[in-house]
Amino acid sequence: MKTIRKHQFFKVLFIFMIVCFHRSSIAQPLDLGSTNLGIEFVMVEGGTFQMGDLWDISFSKDEQPVHTVRISPFWMSKFEVTNAQFCVFLNERGNAVEGGMPWIDLQDEDCLIMRRGRRFSPKRGYWYHPVVEVTWYGARAFAEWLGCRLPTEAEWEYAARSGGRNVMYPNGGMLDRGDANFAGVGGKDSWEWTSPIGSFPPNLLGLFDMAGNVWERCGDWYAEDYYNRSPDTDPRGPTTGAHRIMRGGSWNYSRLNCRTTIRGMNAPDDAVGDIGFRIVRDVE
Repeated sequence: MKTIRKHQFFKVLFIFMIVCFHRSSIAQPLDLGSTNLGIEFVMVEGGTFQMGDLWDISFSKDEQPVHTVRISPFWMSKFEVTNAQFCVFLNERGNAVEGGMPWIDLQDEDCLIMRRGRRFSPKRGYWYHPVVEVTWYGARAFAEWLGCRLPTEAEWEYAARSGGRNVMYPNGGMLDRGDANFAGVGGKDSWEWTSPIGSFPPNLLGLFDMAGNVWERCGDWYAEDYYNRSPDTDPRGPTTGAHRIMRGGSWNYSRLNCRTTIRGMNAPDDAVGDIGFRIVRDVE
């Protein structure tokens, strides 16, 4: 009996080590009092591409006209920012109010972060899910805290299209349930809401969840006619506006709304359960 128990112990230990190794390949477990966030970046080489709806299938005019854009190189985070990573930020900076709203809406039932006393932590089982219910101001504050920024929508589209390739979806083909988390469930897509980062294959640049899971905030103001007057080198959007750009679709939207060229918009002081973000870093 003692021998059997010993074998069982080592079997359980081996399985535990495998699970931990698998988790570490997605995101390192975080000390919520630490500033070691384990955020990985992918170098996106610069280049020129045709930005916009190349297939003329959009129901909106805001993806037209297709226009030539030159993008300078930059670093982009491999994954969407997680609840665990955002909690490290909150535990250092607090949940400040900006634009008339707190950076993250802890009162909304869709929020996956809770506060106990002065400490913030992810809800059970959601450490590695993308953070949601964060305003644009909160996303920007997190990025700047790390010496980074939010991507421009031109950078985002160029990266989603694996360096500006003429692809409708980040996987290079027709999006299916093995490629992304979008409206409904089926196959590999078993999540009604957000899925853990890295649950689906990356695009050719090694970027995960560029379609579905959560909309991703960009730095630009939104204007329906912006493509008619966009600069041809590193455009950064209009100087003013009422809404900020978001890209990529989410778990709550159809396949068609997860295209690489889709342009979403959201008020900067609004926090929603299917909007998150990733960050970029300039090349020095």
